[in-house]
Amino acid sequence: MIRNFLFHRVHSRRDPLWDPMDPILFEKCIIYIKKNFKVRIFEELMTSGDYKKGAEYATIMFDDGYKDNIDIALPILEKHNVKATFYIVTDCIEKNIPTWTHTLEYCFQNLNQKQIKLDFKFLPQELRNVIFDQKTSPLTYARALKPKLKKIDHSSRLLVLQRIQEIAKIDELPKLMMNWDDIKKLISKGHYVGSHTVNHFMLGTVDDENIIIKELKESREIIHSKLGFYPKTISYPVGSYNKATITLSQKLGYQFGLAVKQDIFNPDKHSKFEIPRIELYNENWFKTRLRISHILEKIKFLIRYRK
Repeated sequence: MIRNFLFHRVHSRRDPLWDPMDPILFEKCIIYIKKNFKVRIFEELMTSGDYKKGAEYATIMFDDGYKDNIDIALPILEKHNVKATFYIVTDCIEKNIPTWTHTLEYCFQNLNQKQIKLDFKFLPQELRNVIFDQKTSPLTYARALKPKLKKIDHSSRLLVLQRIQEIAKIDELPKLMMNWDDIKKLISKGHYVGSHTVNHFMLGTVDDENIIIKELKESREIIHSKLGFYPKTISYPVGSYNKATITLSQKLGYQFGLAVKQDIFNPDKHSKFEIPRIELYNENWFKTRLRISHILEKIKFLIRYRK
């Protein structure tokens, strides 16, 4: 059994839409995980076959490739002699631009308009034309819109994102990502790097297989050209994938595919291209421990079962 713990940003600066994990909480997580499990790099653990020995293993994973991963998280990992895998969005690294999810949030945090019109029939009526007031601010609107965007098809999502950026009139996006020198430093210190696609598209919502191929193939090739190896693992952005994603990932040379699912990975039960991870958030320590121990998911299951 393997607990794959997923992190994103680690920073003391708070964010009302997507709060990074506080460094103090992150260090508590690392200490607790190391105390209770054998911590290994996921790719090494799987290719070595050591996971078959029956021990309770854990892995540490980061998605996207944020600069605070190396500035803040890395010193904590080094302090406790813990290695991790970093799954990077290659276009974000190349251009130092955040993922579309962060770009969306940034637009609404800097929106000066008193009204927003998104006249798309595939959006719920209540989200198409909204006047901002004391009840509905740009931030509360963004909290309602983001989950809806994750559920629509890829092409429709791109139309909405393009329109929002036009409305927000953002001249420059924040510089939040690592560069290739940062990533080479991670590797030199014994960490591993995998793919998180080229553009962070939600692959499970993409109908055009050529786009899926481009996202999977080009990210793999860019990592090879920059770092000298082909990544073994594809981390599906936002945990989104479908049968085509799995089939193409295998054909293009990946050995493992990572989802989210908030579950413990059982190599005898789960497909190697639908590997679950347990995402940890900036929550109080009690709730975080419940997530790490998997008790929280058991409680949720019992509540759903009783209903």
